[in-house]
Amino acid sequence: MRFRVFHRTRYVYRAPVRDSYNELRLRPATDDKSRLEFFLLKTDPPARLQHFRDNWFNYVHFFELPEPHTSLTIESQSTINTTSPYQDGKPLGVNFAALKTEQDDVVRIFLNGSKYVEVSPEVWRLGIDIRDGRDDVFEVAESVMRHIFREWTYAPNTTNASTHMNEVMETRRGVCQDFAHVMIGVCRSLGIPTRYVSGYLYNGPESHLRGAQASHAWCEVHIPGKGWFGLDPTNDVLADERHIKIATGRDYHDAAPITGYFDGPPGATSALQVALEVRRMDG
Repeated sequence: MRFRVFHRTRYVYRAPVRDSYNELRLRPATDDKSRLEFFLLKTDPPARLQHFRDNWFNYVHFFELPEPHTSLTIESQSTINTTSPYQDGKPLGVNFAALKTEQDDVVRIFLNGSKYVEVSPEVWRLGIDIRDGRDDVFEVAESVMRHIFREWTYAPNTTNASTHMNEVMETRRGVCQDFAHVMIGVCRSLGIPTRYVSGYLYNGPESHLRGAQASHAWCEVHIPGKGWFGLDPTNDVLADERHIKIATGRDYHDAAPITGYFDGPPGATSALQVALEVRRMDG
């Protein structure tokens, strides 16, 4: 599928702020399943954009605004072609014993707890119940996805960007970020390397997918000998060509679309406005 994405984030401050520093993970990822044709990023007030690759190989832009300003607009446009990782079917047939024999340091880091994910005994017990003795890694990961979709309630405005997975385990309510964190925790507790993915979701005219109105989140599990494969517990679907990957990491902290800070007087908090359009350009 070929998409054009427009994403605008605007902050309006109650008083002038200065010395604003921001990191942006907004450039779509490029790999064998996604080809970036065009990308444009701009800010208002204008800023000199620089970039680097972070520890997770995400493409990160950053900029500083030392002068006082009362608003900040960040706007990105991109055109990208995507292909489903599941064109050749699901990566079935790999058992749990393989998880212990094929892991390098890059993969092993996604087995541990992280800022918003805890691999606790409670989570492990839930994972064991969901696994129910089965030995196919991807089949079990799918079962975790279905369980979260079935047992958790999609409830916008009940959590925020800093909500920990433990709170979501208790309330069983949240949004795509929370569903991804819970699935990551459960899969890691079973020994399945799992990472967080931020990006966009195309919700076609005949689709009824949740989370397409803003930046979306799902997760990817690593299947030995086959690679990373995405699952979307918010919608109980495989992450296919409708999912446009931007960044990956251990959890939201590593892959947040925009992070930053500024200096300003007390009460100079910001109001946030977000506009997103994902338009299909073929078919």
